[in-house]
Amino acid sequence: MTVRKATRRGQTRLVIDIMFTKPDGTPGRYRKDAQVQTMAAARAEERRLLSLIAQHGEPIEPAETTAAPAATKVQQAPKPANDPTPPSPVGVVEPNSPSEKTFADVAAEYTATFMITDLKPTSRRGYTSVLECTLLPRFGEDPISKVDGAAASALDVELSKRQRARATRNNIQIVLRSVLQFAVKRKYLADLPANLPRLKPVEQTLLEIPSDDQVKKLLDTANELHRRAFALMAFAGLRPNELRALRRKDVKLRREEGAAVGGFLSIREGRSYGEVHTPKTGQREIPIAPQLAPLLAPVEEGPRDGHVAVNKQGAPWGQFGLDRAFKRVGKRIGLEEWSVYCLRHYAITLWLRAGIPVHVVQRMAGHKHLSTTQRYVHHLKQDLDEAARRLGSLQKGSW
Repeated sequence: MTVRKATRRGQTRLVIDIMFTKPDGTPGRYRKDAQVQTMAAARAEERRLLSLIAQHGEPIEPAETTAAPAATKVQQAPKPANDPTPPSPVGVVEPNSPSEKTFADVAAEYTATFMITDLKPTSRRGYTSVLECTLLPRFGEDPISKVDGAAASALDVELSKRQRARATRNNIQIVLRSVLQFAVKRKYLADLPANLPRLKPVEQTLLEIPSDDQVKKLLDTANELHRRAFALMAFAGLRPNELRALRRKDVKLRREEGAAVGGFLSIREGRSYGEVHTPKTGQREIPIAPQLAPLLAPVEEGPRDGHVAVNKQGAPWGQFGLDRAFKRVGKRIGLEEWSVYCLRHYAITLWLRAGIPVHVVQRMAGHKHLSTTQRYVHHLKQDLDEAARRLGSLQKGSW
């Protein structure tokens, strides 16, 4: 068996281990970790390597066997004068040629380069899940040229029959397109396949926005560490990953007569799955609300690089620790079915209720598109309509 499992530092790895005979008759061995750590992808990589050994006596691409500059280009066979077929673009592999990469080959390069340099940790995990659970089992062994619009549409139809949600189907198509675009940039494809399925419209989820009384009860019920973290989301609108990364040097308090009354927070980075990254929509500053300032006053003491929101061990909150803490406290006040993200929703509606212009709220919230902020405006409009209806019924009853 040339694909085997090995354990290193407590982690299981898939290793491709091939014994072969070199063209000069001497024994050779190829032993490396599979580029994509799934069995389907490792098997596809193994078959490609065995094919190269059979053709060239070495598990390397033909272009690597010569130093000639033109070796990296696909050589064209002479064509008859009356052959109407246009020549392939220089540098693009002929479909179905022995050297054409499989989808698994391209996905392995994509995973090792683009996903690391261009995707944030949370996106990387989501893309990896889509590749490993759906795309590699489906297309891993196929030549990259065969993963076209018809193949993508057939996958979408199958997912629809399996009653997968539209958002899930969209996510799968987004990852597939990204891999195919990567293949075009690497010149494994001449162009992006035509007739790829269009993304499906997805209904927006209803916003969970607690009331002022619910937020007050939550903060009153929480302990000191929880209260500071919850207040940063409820009054500064921080995302959980921004909260986990916030440091003392990012807090600039303004004091009057010795009491903290305001100031600014600088949102410089996020922290997801233990990795630090830039915020989702770039760095920004947020005014410190009067309700939040006293809770941040104690953080002025200590090292500037120290974290503002920490758990009871004094360490930054883990990926899911904050939400679990919120659910424990929320259970006591009837919010156990809500997520901690509702506090960010509350902050954005609080700013709008205070009369802050919507474009300023967009910048404070770190929304890329104004339409995202306007969802909260629509929510407030519903509240106003309901208030008008109640006032109207009250007036009628008084006559």
